[in-house]
Amino acid sequence: MRLHPTLLAVALAAGFMVPAKAQMTVYYHVGAWDAFDGPGDNGQPLCGIGSRNPADGRAFSLRFQIGGDDMTFTAAKPSWNIPDGTHIQVVVQNGLEQPWTQQAIGKGDRMQWTLDRVNAQIFDDQFRRAPSMTITFPSGNEPPWTLSLAGSTAASNAMGRCLTDLAQRAPATQPAPTPAPPAATQPFGAAAAAPDNAAPAPPGTQGQPTQPNAAPTAPATQDQPTQPNATPASPVTQDQPTQPNAAPAPAH
Repeated sequence: MRLHPTLLAVALAAGFMVPAKAQMTVYYHVGAWDAFDGPGDNGQPLCGIGSRNPADGRAFSLRFQIGGDDMTFTAAKPSWNIPDGTHIQVVVQNGLEQPWTQQAIGKGDRMQWTLDRVNAQIFDDQFRRAPSMTITFPSGNEPPWTLSLAGSTAASNAMGRCLTDLAQRAPATQPAPTPAPPAATQPFGAAAAAPDNAAPAPPGTQGQPTQPNAAPTAPATQDQPTQPNATPASPVTQDQPTQPNAAPAPAH
C-alpha cells in the first residue's frame, strides 16, 4: 500500500464510497492482512487491504480506486445498526504515532471516511512501521479495537503493485473509437448543380477588396451604345450489541 509520489501519479493518471456488497477477490494473505481487488461503484477497478476478526466479524480496510484522489477507510461490524448518514467520530492510531481523528459517515453495519493522497502517504508510512493499530469510537459505547499490524509492510507493497498493474492495464480496456461513416455518393458533379440560367457576377467586381462601408458599385455601362431615352439601370440590392454512535442515557 505504499503510495510513493510516483505511484500516486500513476494511479491518479490511470473513489469514494465503495458498495458494501461489491465483489472483491482476495489474491494475497500475509500476517493479519488480506490484499484484494475488484470493481468500484462506478465500474473502475480498485485495490485494497483489510483485516478481519473471525470472533465477532469486525473488519477494517483501506482501499484506493483507479481514477480517484482519496483513500477510503471502512470499519464494519455485523451487530452495528447505524442510521443512514450518521456522522460518527473515529480515532485511529498506528502504534504511538499521532492519532488521526476523523468524521466518518455511517450506514447499517459500517462507517467510512477518506484521506487525501498527501495524508494517505503519511498514514501509510506509520502503518508500515507500527506493531499495532488502535481504533476508538468516542461518541458510542463500542469498545476500542486493537489490530495487529503483522505483515503490514508486505500488504502495503502488494497494494502498491496492484495499483500500478491496474493503472497500466486501464488504457487497454478503453473501447476503440467508432470510425466516421463514409461520405454519401452522388450521381452528379458540383459544377452541374448550378442552374443553366444563373446570372453571372457583375463585371468589374472580381478581385476588389471588401470594405465594411463601401458604396455599391454602379453597373458597368462601357461598350453599351447610348440611347437618348434609355431607361436607367435598376440599382443592385445586399447483547445489546455495542454501537459506535449510541444515544446518551436519559438524565435522572
